[in-house]
Amino acid sequence: MTSPSPQNPAAAASGKPTLGFGIALGFLSALGPFAIDLYLPAMPEMAGALQGNENAVQRTLSAFFFGLAFAQIPIGALADRFGRRTPLIFGLALFILASFACSLATSLDQLVALRFVQGMGACAGTSSARAIIRDLHRGHHAARLMAFTFLIIGISPMLAPLLGSGLLQFVSWRGLFVILSGAGLLAAICVVLFLPETLAPENRAPDWSGLPRALAALLGNGRFVGWAVVAGLATTVPFAFVTAAPFVYSGVYGLAPVWFSVLLAVNAGMSIIATQIAPHLLKRLGASRLALRAALGALAITAALGLASTLLPGRVPLAGFQLFSVLLFMVAGLVLTPAATSALDSVREGIGAAAGLLGTIQLAVTALASAAVTLWPPVSLQPLTLVLGSAFALMLMIVLAISRSAAPEQA
Repeated sequence: MTSPSPQNPAAAASGKPTLGFGIALGFLSALGPFAIDLYLPAMPEMAGALQGNENAVQRTLSAFFFGLAFAQIPIGALADRFGRRTPLIFGLALFILASFACSLATSLDQLVALRFVQGMGACAGTSSARAIIRDLHRGHHAARLMAFTFLIIGISPMLAPLLGSGLLQFVSWRGLFVILSGAGLLAAICVVLFLPETLAPENRAPDWSGLPRALAALLGNGRFVGWAVVAGLATTVPFAFVTAAPFVYSGVYGLAPVWFSVLLAVNAGMSIIATQIAPHLLKRLGASRLALRAALGALAITAALGLASTLLPGRVPLAGFQLFSVLLFMVAGLVLTPAATSALDSVREGIGAAAGLLGTIQLAVTALASAAVTLWPPVSLQPLTLVLGSAFALMLMIVLAISRSAAPEQA
């Protein structure tokens, strides 16, 4: 499939995806994951400092996910109306202020509320990055550019927990949120200096009247909604995992924060490798076949671990659990790029709104799964395997439905 003609000459100086442009977008996209992963090693300390239990601290992650999901559609609509850069800069400003406010929180309730606002600001980077990619490319070329951004995103789960563990030797958990505020400021400076506008004025929505109709059309597009949910289920894997991981690694296996940070970095590294392989597999197999094979394999290994943790409670070795988690992160990397690309490829206009709705669906699914993990005390592997197994089963059913609906069209 050929790429559409560029919508802005400045934004499309090169007709092919470039590493530099991918890194710029990836830096924006990484802001949200970085805000998630940096403070993971501090979660047990935060529970004591704010006089809350472990489940309550985990809800600060779920609140962040809900904030990311809530603001996606407004940011996408603003990006269609005013271009990509202006809403992005306002979103980053909100992230900077909310991050600093998190450092001043005096209760878990305050922190949960501020994390919601922080997530709203962080979503500007995710939504705008996807809209910019879709402005310039479709199909395999878009998948390659998304893979470039996911390469940078993937570095965050590798480095952020390790960096957080190191920084905790010098600052408290409050200092980590001050650092996040500084990271948001750096991202805003990069946008102002280096990121061009990709939506020309003549291609912008003239007013807000068409937004409800555009959203209704997107929600009526079965392929778009289906692939958006699959993208959300793929994102569920790493984020539901990191919601439970600090307490599983420390509570079930007795690991110190620095060691489970290393294991999380290994997982993220495998996800990075998978995201770079995904565009090639997408070109060779197609999105449906790739997602079907990945979902089947993941469901099988999740069921095996769930059965082992039920029959042998407390006796699943750390090496076995780590192998399971590495495979899960690889599956997430293989599925996410094809799913997000296929969702946006099914849309012809209103790309900003589509990118926003994609993010809303994706992150709402992730937030629900992360919240579900917190419903049980994190003293065994069963809650995690139950949530992830359900996610893979649903992913399998949706991709099968998409494949069947596409068969008559291809015929």
